[in-house]
Amino acid sequence: MPFDNDIRLNAAARAPRRTVLAVGLALTVAALPAAWAQTPWPAKPVRIVVPFNAGGPVDQLARVMALKLAPILGQPVVVENKGGAATIIGWDTVAKSAPDGYTLLMAGVGGRAILPSLANLPYDPAKDFASVTRVANSPNVFVVQSGRGPQNLKDWLVQAKASPGKLNVGLAAPGTLTHFAGVVLQKETGITLTEVPYKGGAPAVNALLSGEIDVLTADIGAVLPFVQSGRLTALAVADRSRSPFLPQVPTLTELGVADIDGVNVFGLYAPARTPRDVLTRIARASADVLQQQEVKDIFAKLGMTAEASTPEQFEAINRAQTERWAPIARASGVRIN
Repeated sequence: MPFDNDIRLNAAARAPRRTVLAVGLALTVAALPAAWAQTPWPAKPVRIVVPFNAGGPVDQLARVMALKLAPILGQPVVVENKGGAATIIGWDTVAKSAPDGYTLLMAGVGGRAILPSLANLPYDPAKDFASVTRVANSPNVFVVQSGRGPQNLKDWLVQAKASPGKLNVGLAAPGTLTHFAGVVLQKETGITLTEVPYKGGAPAVNALLSGEIDVLTADIGAVLPFVQSGRLTALAVADRSRSPFLPQVPTLTELGVADIDGVNVFGLYAPARTPRDVLTRIARASADVLQQQEVKDIFAKLGMTAEASTPEQFEAINRAQTERWAPIARASGVRIN
């Protein structure tokens, strides 16, 4: 039957072509992941997680950086607030994010240097994060409500020693360097304060303004506008030199109280295993932002000094701060549940 033979011959002739097409398709599909992996970063929006509620100085830092990074990176940069649990929620969010450069964290170095000594964390600060760049520095300051109680540190300490445990100190960020500047002050002066934690700088400042607490340990950025307007009084700066933003306020060292170098360092972190070239790209873009005079002026209004770094330099800062503050944190007996 010629017809049957033709069918068999035609089928045999077409088989190799089908095989070639199938192989070609398989090779194309197999090559897709490699092609996607080579897509230049960034190919989609980048988010910066802030481990505090909106409105505080770290949140403002992140929003300025997001606004200025977007045109440099060519993609939108959005800020997402993940406050609560002494910043643990925000840190954990980033630790568990994909290491692709699209999720970053804006936080203080205390989250790596101090917090691990105070709580059982759902992540490993030393292993689950990559340092990207320093962004700003801001010393801590001790402030009280203007016109309420002693208005200088000497008299305030006299009152605190006379009433151990009766004065409340607000904690804008439990487990951070800001918190432990106050811990060291209590240890060095022999006073005992009742600590009242808050979920960020804004609610802590509001608590002081309303008289809910007696004193607040905060970075200058959180209280600067209120000190300048006269609603709050700065008792002392926790640094070895006076702040250019509050030059009239003495340091703890000057007052002979304690030698506390309590300067907050804020920066960007990424999940561990984020590609090195992506980290470098973010650091360089951030350096371009921090060189802008407009950004420096905005940071100055927040009581902060803009300062960039390479990923390696920022990692060295984190390690140095950990060596210094972790033993103090462990010895304090403070625990965060």
